[in-house]
Amino acid sequence: MNWLRQKINENRSFVRVLALAIGCNLIIIGLFAMISYSVKDITVTVNGKTAQYKTVKNSVSDMLTGWGVTLDEKDVVKPGMNNQLKDGTNVEIDLFEVYKETVSEATDFETKTEYTSDLLEGETEITTEGVKGEDSVTYEVTTLGGVEQSRKEIARTTVKEPVTQIVAEGTAVSYNGVKYSRVIRVVATGYTHTGHRTATGTKPHRGTMAVDRRVVAMGSYGYVPGYGEVHAEDTGGAIKGNRIDLFFNTRGQAISWGRRTVDLYIK
Repeated sequence: MNWLRQKINENRSFVRVLALAIGCNLIIIGLFAMISYSVKDITVTVNGKTAQYKTVKNSVSDMLTGWGVTLDEKDVVKPGMNNQLKDGTNVEIDLFEVYKETVSEATDFETKTEYTSDLLEGETEITTEGVKGEDSVTYEVTTLGGVEQSRKEIARTTVKEPVTQIVAEGTAVSYNGVKYSRVIRVVATGYTHTGHRTATGTKPHRGTMAVDRRVVAMGSYGYVPGYGEVHAEDTGGAIKGNRIDLFFNTRGQAISWGRRTVDLYIK
């Protein structure tokens, strides 16, 4: 009897141990199933860069908090921070950022025109090549989601000054194969001997021309079609602006010329 009672007690202990082991296994299996069921596969895109994650968090806010991520109020999160996470949820985060950027920028050169009688009208020649300058420019740049939103210049320093381009533009004209520095339209009146000497002290002769020295420099040589070679030697009280007097040897020649509008070619 003692032997039988001992066997029964041993079997009872084995059954209790077996039941406890089975119960623990069921709890572990249940917990594993519950945990496996709550793990979610999500896609997170930050500033256009995408990665896959697993999380047991239930909301976007909880997930970011768990990652130790704090967003600025200007950052954009889709879906919203309180949105519930589900398996397959796509979370898009566009970060608002402000930073300074310093760049080198080329600056345009100016072009200056200088007139010269060394070239004919219509002819141009670059006498000094223009060279662009260089500035160091600092901008304050704002981006959202890695896309630039604004750019504000906050500082500029000249690194290299530009070189002005000089363009020579011709004023000279050609008449009958002779080159003249310029041509002006004038009213020309014929005159003859009056007994006086010219403003330069010479005796008037064929080719003597009276001018307004503000328009034609004294001593200038030129040509008047229909008259011939001229030399600015004289002035006159009635000669103002684009007016000239041309000397003739006789009164008849002066009267025949009279007053007419002509081109005065000046060397």
